[in-house]
Amino acid sequence: MRIAAKLVLRSWVAVVLLTLTPGLAISAAPSGPPSEKPNIVYILVDNWGWGDIGIQGGATPTPRIDAFAAEGLRMTNFNVQNQCTPTRSAIHTGRLPIRSGTQKVPAPGEPQGLSPWEYTLAELLSDSGYATALYGKWHLGNQRGRLPTDQGYDEWYGIRESAMEASYTATPQFDPEVFEAPQVWQGVRGSESTPVKPFDLEARAVLDAEVVAKTVGFIRRQAKAGAPFYVLAAFSQIHPPYLPHPDFAGRSGAGNYPDIRMQLDGDVGRILDALDAAGVADNTLVILTGDNAAGGPSPEWPGDGGSNKPWRGGLSTGYEGGLRTPGMVRWPGRVPSGRVSDEIFSDLDWYPTLANFVGAKARIPADRPVDGVDQSAFVSGKQENSNREYVVNYVGNRVFSVKWRTLKVHFYTAEGTFSPIVEHTFPQVYDIENDPGESRELWAADGFAHLWVTKPVMEILGRIGASMREFPNLKPGQDFQGYE
Repeated sequence: MRIAAKLVLRSWVAVVLLTLTPGLAISAAPSGPPSEKPNIVYILVDNWGWGDIGIQGGATPTPRIDAFAAEGLRMTNFNVQNQCTPTRSAIHTGRLPIRSGTQKVPAPGEPQGLSPWEYTLAELLSDSGYATALYGKWHLGNQRGRLPTDQGYDEWYGIRESAMEASYTATPQFDPEVFEAPQVWQGVRGSESTPVKPFDLEARAVLDAEVVAKTVGFIRRQAKAGAPFYVLAAFSQIHPPYLPHPDFAGRSGAGNYPDIRMQLDGDVGRILDALDAAGVADNTLVILTGDNAAGGPSPEWPGDGGSNKPWRGGLSTGYEGGLRTPGMVRWPGRVPSGRVSDEIFSDLDWYPTLANFVGAKARIPADRPVDGVDQSAFVSGKQENSNREYVVNYVGNRVFSVKWRTLKVHFYTAEGTFSPIVEHTFPQVYDIENDPGESRELWAADGFAHLWVTKPVMEILGRIGASMREFPNLKPGQDFQGYE
């Protein structure tokens, strides 16, 4: 276990969970670990808009996903980071991505990757006796020492970075002597990862079918072995280039994006069916979320792009459309079915929550800030309220917005990934409960009547800033061995 913990900081996690989350009810005790460790399946969808599923107003039917949502807890206020890499980092570490130098998607040639010093969710579960696997998109490092099998996974198959790589070799100017042609990779712990085949447009269309097949095979093997398992099925859909699997191309009659929605629904269903067939569904905790909001139509693929409705904004913005994605969890007998909640939940929270569910809270690092809060009591229905009342949204190095309860404070705004960034002289404030489109700015409309909300927001940012001064953030690509 790679943790340079200091005895004087053993209480750090408890301090962070309380000080970074004002207003928590300390008496809200989390649920205890189960008598038998659950299997964990995390299905992570790329660029998934809040309105991309039927049950949340999507235009394309998603019957398997809708049925799954009714079998557990559906969170309508599930919050992620603004881009792919930061969210994957948050899930794996429970730490704000800016702390680990993973606050944005790195451009080719930039320093990148999750530091080997970080103690990932996969490592925590592996150290707790779990077999671990990742299939699909990694996007947390493309070099030796920063690949999935270096970060706690026993095996992996997929792509090191984004699905966008599949387009590179199709550009007429592409030069393989200047840029390594993208590949599909595979690896097992203790050995070098190796390329399997070129990752081009043809491979892009079938990658998620391979992810499903690998995930199903892993479930079958581990069910027979009888030991607990954790698998991350990290889909490459729904991300440009929008290419559905050949079996789904044209099926919707409405374009590539709806075709992919149908494909995604079927892929989720195949994984759920595999759990049933293996006889392990009742003791498997299944999480289904997006990694960031839908990017919307683009010049390269006009007419395609997801729906973040009814929220404003999307990918790389501080608006609700850039924070919320579908989020749901099922665990028969432990997570009550048919529950829908608009309580605030963050991708950061899975790390401590899952650690508690598997009886491994003692493994959470005590030598660094951990920003996730234990939501096991909320998820398991032992309490109605979330243990979180705010989320801080960084876009790159800037705090774009802070959501506190039902209000949102914006310091910077942008309408999309390629839009100009506007810095506001006075922060903008919106009531997201009554104005989901964030169209009525309250300071201007109400004559500064909502000026008071900056106090709790600035207190939150002040505490985070103080912890960053005490425990400096890693720089992108930095190998960090512990705080002095």
